[in-house]
Amino acid sequence: MKVVGGVLRLSFAKARDRRKLWMRNAPQGEFWLFFTGSVFFNLGFSIFYFLFNIYLLGFGWTERSLGLIGSLIAVGSILGTIPAGRLVERIGLRWTLSLGITLAVIFSSLRACILWQPAQYCLALLCGIAMCSWAVCLSPAVAALTNEQQRPFGFSLMFASGISIAGLGGLVAGHLPGWLMRAGLLWGLRTRQLSVSQANRWTLLIGCALAGFALIPLSRIVLAAPASQVRQPRTFHPFLSRFLVAMAVWGLVTGAFPPFANVYFVHHLGLSLERTGFVFTISQLAQFLAILAAPLLFRRAGLGSGVMLTQFATAVGLIWLSVAHSTQIAVCIYWAYMAVQCMNEPGIFSLLMASTPEHQRSRASASTFFVSSASQAVASLAMGAAIVRFGYSYSMAAIAALAVVAAILFRRLSGEMVQEPLTLSESPATTQPVVSRTVN
Repeated sequence: MKVVGGVLRLSFAKARDRRKLWMRNAPQGEFWLFFTGSVFFNLGFSIFYFLFNIYLLGFGWTERSLGLIGSLIAVGSILGTIPAGRLVERIGLRWTLSLGITLAVIFSSLRACILWQPAQYCLALLCGIAMCSWAVCLSPAVAALTNEQQRPFGFSLMFASGISIAGLGGLVAGHLPGWLMRAGLLWGLRTRQLSVSQANRWTLLIGCALAGFALIPLSRIVLAAPASQVRQPRTFHPFLSRFLVAMAVWGLVTGAFPPFANVYFVHHLGLSLERTGFVFTISQLAQFLAILAAPLLFRRAGLGSGVMLTQFATAVGLIWLSVAHSTQIAVCIYWAYMAVQCMNEPGIFSLLMASTPEHQRSRASASTFFVSSASQAVASLAMGAAIVRFGYSYSMAAIAALAVVAAILFRRLSGEMVQEPLTLSESPATTQPVVSRTVN
């Protein structure tokens, strides 16, 4: 009995220690309101973008037109990053997020209803500009709603939920039109079924409505005062300039192979299209688990060393893929490669937020998104030309070399981390606010 009692006491002590560790590292309070808003935003637009191209194909659009629409959305995202960062400095994070989500929902709803090609092209550009506010505000918002110890877990949770919700959005978008057609109850249509195009349109609008629900929890978030109330320097923080160089190199790595992964498996390794789809589904699960496990790595190795290790592992995965000839081995390597490539995202953004003064975080996030998007666009174009000329093996080896360079640059950056600066509302003796925060 004494042995049993000792085992039970030890188990209770371990459970208590785990609970204390969770309370210390898990985000608290308003973070979960922001997380709830992100769930609605990601679910709604995952449904919309999964189905939208199929919806347009049903009206006779071609892949060339769809590609042009995708390019215009990307161009809009790049063009909107710096203005979004400046807008955060003027009106704050909450209002910038709310404005961007509102405009994105309106423009997306119009895209589902207006099929005139020039209008679709204009709306795609405007939608890219509106939606980039989410990417620009994500990192500063997580940083503002967590402390330095909670931040890696907060970023991991946001990125992991984005991956899992994207999968759920695709599942819902695949089944909802059929449910609507069988129900036939919208707007009193009880005696006849909806057509395929009508059901798809209603699914797109439902996705927009779900994304709009993100405004409800966001309206209850209290964030710091707009950075425009603080005197802004005309130059970037020195750390940010070096960080953007490292991020540009890493963007060349992340934007090179993933767009061509399906072609690599189908045409280079001869995998069937159905099995390739299964491979990509499992890769999303691997990314989800890897991002959730990322805080453990960064807590043990540190931010800089953890980011460097994942980038070295990415380089190793690319080298193995470049020489793989067995389909089964290549699939397993690909799963591991995608997991470690995504695993460092929480560390990279935690490193950026921890080393950037609070009044420059929105500008830093916008600049990072701009540099990363531009690098990935360049990488995609260069990779396509390199595969045609040199083949997959040499092209992937070159990407692996860039991953090693990025790992070295990020490791050097970790030595320049600065202590999180105190704001005017904080006392040096405590981390609790001395004066109440103003609402954005």
